[in-house]
Amino acid sequence: MWRYRFLLFILFIPLALYTLWQSLRAFQLRYFIQRLSLFYKTNPCNNGIWIHAASVGEVNAIIPLLEKIRREQPEVTINVTTNTISSGLVAKKQLPQGIQHLYFPLDYRWAVKRLIKNIKPKAVFVVETELWPNLYTELHKQQVPLVIINGRVSEKTLHAKNWLKDIYQQILPLVTQVYARSETDQSRFISLGLPENKTEVLGNIKFSSPGNEIIEAMELGRAYVLAASTRDDEEQLVVDAWIKSEHNDHLLVIVPRHPQRLPEILKQLKPFNLNIAVRSKNEELTTSTHIYIADTIGELKQFIAGSEFVLMGGSFVEKGGHNILEVAQLGKAVTFGPDMRNFMDEADIFSQYKAGIQCSLTDLTATFNQFIANKEYRKEIESNAKTLINENNNLEKYYSALVQTITK
Repeated sequence: MWRYRFLLFILFIPLALYTLWQSLRAFQLRYFIQRLSLFYKTNPCNNGIWIHAASVGEVNAIIPLLEKIRREQPEVTINVTTNTISSGLVAKKQLPQGIQHLYFPLDYRWAVKRLIKNIKPKAVFVVETELWPNLYTELHKQQVPLVIINGRVSEKTLHAKNWLKDIYQQILPLVTQVYARSETDQSRFISLGLPENKTEVLGNIKFSSPGNEIIEAMELGRAYVLAASTRDDEEQLVVDAWIKSEHNDHLLVIVPRHPQRLPEILKQLKPFNLNIAVRSKNEELTTSTHIYIADTIGELKQFIAGSEFVLMGGSFVEKGGHNILEVAQLGKAVTFGPDMRNFMDEADIFSQYKAGIQCSLTDLTATFNQFIANKEYRKEIESNAKTLINENNNLEKYYSALVQTITK
C-alpha cells in the first residue's frame, strides 16, 4: 500500500491538471470539483445505498436494477457515482427520477472520506471491477458493507504487476461479498485474494431486460449498418471491408467509442475518397453520403435500434471487444471480431445460441454481404438473440441480493 499511496502523492498535480483539462474541454466544472472532492451539494443517503458504475457500459447495465429498486423500494435513497464525463452524461439522461449522480473522486484517503461523510451510505455496491484501495480500506474502517455486483476480472487485472497483486491480496478480504458474472470470474477473484466463502455466481446482469425504457430508433432516411464503439485504427479496417462488400447503397454509420478521436478518424479515412458527414457538425445526410460519423454521446442505443444490423467494435483490433448484449436486448443481429478477451463468456454464449457471428477481419466483407443479402438469415439470428436474453435474465437474483444486504 505504501507504494500505491506514494504514487498517488507524486501524481497529484498531474492528475489534478489532467482532470481540470478534461473538465474545461467538456464544459463540466462539476467534474473537476467532484473528482477532487472539493465540494458536494448532496442529499445524504440517510441509510440508503451508493452504487458505483465506472463508465457508460456499467451505467447501462444497472438501469434495469435501479428501475426495479425504485418500483419495489421507493423509500430507499440512491446515489450513483461514475468516473467519466461521458458516463455522467448518460447517467443524467437515463437514471430514474430521484436518483442523485456524483462523480467518483480520485482515490485519495481524504477524498473518499469526504464523499462517504457527505452521502452516509448504509451499503456500497461496486459494479464489475473497481478495486480502489483507499475506498475499500475506509469503508471497512467505517463498517460499511461493500458488495461487488456483476463481478468480473479482466486479463489485464489478472496479470497485473506483482505489487498491484499484493494490494489486491490486502483489500479483497475487506469486501463483504462478490456476486460474480461467471465461474471464470469467480475463480479469478479467488486467485487474486478473495476468500472463497465471500463469492457467489449470479450471472451477467447485462442480460437483464432494459425494463420500461423506450428506445426510439434513429431514423436517417436511409437503411444503415452500424459500426458501434470503434477504437483506434479500427475504422479504416471496417471501411476497407465495407467498400469491398455488396452493400446495396446502405449507409455505414460509425459511432466511435471516444468521440474526441474525430480528427484522427477523418485523417485515416481520407485516402478512401468517400463522402463523409459528421453528426457533431450538423452536416447534411444525402443520397450520396457514404459514411456517417455519429461522434455524439448517449445516442448509441437509438442507432442500434434503427440499424439493419450491428458490427461491434474494439474486437477487430486488439482492444478486447465491447458489450454485445445491448445489441441483443434491442433485437438486432450482431457481428464481432476475434479479440473478445474482455467478453469471452458473452462471445461463447452468443456462439452457443447462434445469436451473433464472430468473424475474422479477412471474412468481414463476406459477413457484410451475407447479412445484407439474406434477410431471413438475419431474422433467425435476431430471434436467437431474443431467446438468449429471455433465458438468461437474472435481474431478480441481483435485486434479491441487494435487498438482502441493505436489510441486514
